[in-house]
Amino acid sequence: SKAISVGQRCETVVGARRGEVMYVGRVKGLKWGFWCGVKLDEPVGDNDGTVKEKKIFECGNKFGMFVRPKDLKVGDYPEIDEFDMDDDMI
Repeated sequence: SKAISVGQRCETVVGARRGEVMYVGRVKGLKWGFWCGVKLDEPVGDNDGTVKEKKIFECGNKFGMFVRPKDLKVGDYPEIDEFDMDDDMI
């Protein structure tokens, strides 16, 4: 979790869901240890940044998820544009 910080672009190891890191730390209501709160680019999450009725970070419904730091890759992960077609595909 030391290499992950709020504001970084990221991708989940499972499901390759992209987004932005919004929180890093312990979360009361989740299992012991550190968690990363991610605001996803698409509504494929399981929350809105809330855990046990406590708002941890802001995002829309289904745009949030919490993952363990080991299950998150940070780096240059731009938003996926499903309408962007490569010249090779035309």
